Formats: sequence, C-alpha cells, structure tokens
Amino acid sequence: MQITGEMKNNAFVVSLKGRIDMETSNEFNTILEGYLEANFTPFIVNCKDLEYINSSGLTSFIHLSQMLESFHLQLLFCELQPPVQEVIDIAAMGDHFNIYPTEKEAFNNL
Repeated sequence: MQITGEMKNNAFVVSLKGRIDMETSNEFNTILEGYLEANFTPFIVNCKDLEYINSSGLTSFIHLSQMLESFHLQLLFCELQPPVQEVIDIAAMGDHFNIYPTEKEAFNNL
C-alpha cells in the first residue's frame, strides 16, 4: 500500500495505491491520523489506484470518517474502483460515505 497526501485548494487530498487489508490497515490508520493532526481541513480520498479493501479496510474508512466528523470536517471519497465499491455496497455503507466519480466532483461538493 502506498499513501500520499497533499493540500489542494481547500482540502487535503489523500491518494491510495494497492490494498488496504488486515496487514496494512494499522499503517493506514496511523498515517491518516498524522495527516489529520497536521491538516485540519476536509479530506478527499482518491481511490483510483486502490485495488482492494476487505473488512479491515472498510473499518479503517469508518475510523477515518469518525475522526473527521468529531472535528466537524468532511470526508469525501472519489474514483472508487469496482472491487472497492463492491465491498462498500455489500456492507451497505454507500449511504454512510460521500462518494463521487471524480476528484473534481468531490471538490465541487465541499
């Protein structure tokens, strides 16, 4: 798993590559918590290169969502690949997350 983050306009954009599963979810949580401490802005998580998540990855997404909500900050996801979208759909979490087809649309909904 690779995670990069950068400020763009009025949000912190996190780009994910690879997989978030039991082996990588703790690292994901730690990195994203660090990003949150350094950048109190809305987060856009771009998943265009995220190939896979399992229930551990989904739990990490929920954890991130709860952290940002506790600071009244928005969390938006964009460019989900079919395997990632499928996990979210199976878990019936689509209504819990703000998901957009493109990063531009995510920015337009901040």
